[in-house]
Amino acid sequence: MVSYPLMRLRGDNPKRRSGHKFAHRRETAPVEVEVESLAWGGKGVAHHDGKAIFVSKVVPGDKLLVRLTRVKTSYAEAEAFSMLKPSPDRVEPKCKFFSHCGGCQWLSTSYPRQLAAKEQLLRSALRHHLDGAELLPIVPAEPSLGYRHRGEFHVYPTGETVKIGFFQEESHRVINLDTCLLFDSSYNLRYQELRAALKEEPAARALESVTMDRSDSAESYVLHFRLHHGGEPEASRLCEIAESLGFQGALATPASDATREIAKVGRPWTTYSLGTAETGADKDFLLRADARSFTQAHYAMNRKLVGSVLEWLALLRDERVLDLYAGGGNFSLPMASRCKQVVAVEGSLIAHRDAKENARESNVLNIVHVPGEVAEQTAMLVAGGEQFDAVVLDPPRTGAKEALGNVASLASNRIIYISCSLPALDRDLAMLKEHGFRVSRIQGWDLFPQTYNLETMVLLIRQTGGQC
Repeated sequence: MVSYPLMRLRGDNPKRRSGHKFAHRRETAPVEVEVESLAWGGKGVAHHDGKAIFVSKVVPGDKLLVRLTRVKTSYAEAEAFSMLKPSPDRVEPKCKFFSHCGGCQWLSTSYPRQLAAKEQLLRSALRHHLDGAELLPIVPAEPSLGYRHRGEFHVYPTGETVKIGFFQEESHRVINLDTCLLFDSSYNLRYQELRAALKEEPAARALESVTMDRSDSAESYVLHFRLHHGGEPEASRLCEIAESLGFQGALATPASDATREIAKVGRPWTTYSLGTAETGADKDFLLRADARSFTQAHYAMNRKLVGSVLEWLALLRDERVLDLYAGGGNFSLPMASRCKQVVAVEGSLIAHRDAKENARESNVLNIVHVPGEVAEQTAMLVAGGEQFDAVVLDPPRTGAKEALGNVASLASNRIIYISCSLPALDRDLAMLKEHGFRVSRIQGWDLFPQTYNLETMVLLIRQTGGQC
C-alpha cells in the first residue's frame, strides 16, 4: 500500500525541532487507523486496540498512519504520520499555517461535513435533554470564510523583531502569521500594514497582544494594545503608530487590567447594525462597542440570531424581560422595542457603559441598566421579590452555574439560554430541569465555521403539574 507523507498536515520538519512538544519522547511504531468522527475540541476520533485515538487536523474518513504520543487507560493522543487514503470530505485548506496554527481546526473538512459533525456533537452532548424537545436544523454560516471582524494577535519578541500571530496548536508558541482565511482580504491587508509597522518597532516589544476590530458597515478599524511591561512612553508610541496608519482609534492598557487606560487616540470603538429586516424589532439599531467589549465574531449571523431570540420569545407589550450577561445591548435593545421593560445586567463596566450609550443614542427609555456580577445581582432581585415574564442569558464559555437557582426563581414561564459551550450547557440545562423547567426547543448556530465551536440556543418552559 502506498502512503503519502503528511508534512502539510503535521506542519513539522522531518527532523524534529528541539522546541517541539514531543521532541524528547520515545517514538512508537506507526499504527493504521480510520478517522470516524470529530470531537468537541476539534480533534478527529479513531479507535485502535479498544482505545479511542484523538488526532489533530484530520477529517472523518481519512485512513492514516499515526504515532501515539500520549497513552492513557481509556484513550490515546496521536499525531498523523502518513496519509493512506484521504476522506472524500477532505478539501485543500489553502492556508500555509493550517497544519500547526491553533486558529482553526477544521479548514481541511468540507463545510457540509463540518455542519454534520456539529449536529452530531450537539445531539451527543445534549442527549439527556432531547426527549420531548423540538430540535431544529443547524443554521449554517453565510459566509463560512472571511467572516471574522475581530482578531487577537499575540506578540513575541525574537532578536531585533517581534513575531505577531496566533498561538500554535496546544502551545503558547506564536505563529508568525501574515494572513488568515477567517478574515476577508480587506482585513488581511490592514493587518499586514499593522504587522509591518510593528515588526521592528521597539515599543512593540512591550506588547503581550493586540486586538484589531472592524465596524460592519465601513472600513473603520480600531486597536487595543495589551502591554505586559512598559508604560506611558511605549503606550503612546503604539497609539501614535495606529494614528499614522489611519486607524479610527486605539487604546493601550496593561494586559493584567484592561480597564486601566495608559494611552488613547481617536475613537476606539466599532459599530454594528441590527436592522428590522433581520431582527424583526420595531426599529433599526446602531450599536457601539468599545475595543475591549465582546461582540459576536460573525456580524451577519448575529443579526439572524437576535431575530430568532425575538421570534422564540414572542413578547407581549406588557411583559418584562431580564437580560443577563447583557453586553452592550445586543438583545436588550431589540427586546425593549417589543415589551414593557428590560432589566439588563452586565458584569463588565466597559460593556455596561456601551449599553447605556447605545440606549441613549437610540432613545430607548425602557431599559434598566444594572452593573455587577450576574450571580450577585440576580440574588438581589430575588430578595426584592422581582419576577420577569422571560429571562435571556448569554453567559461566557464557563456557563451560568452560580446564578441558575436565582434565574429559575425570577423567570415566570420561559428562559432562553444561548451558549458557546456544549459541556457547560448540558450541565446548566440539567440544573434548570431540577428547578422546574423543561427544554422545549434547541437549535445550533454556526457562528464559528472552520472551528469546532458552536453557538446553541435553547428555549426552556416552566413545567406545570407533576415532576420534570
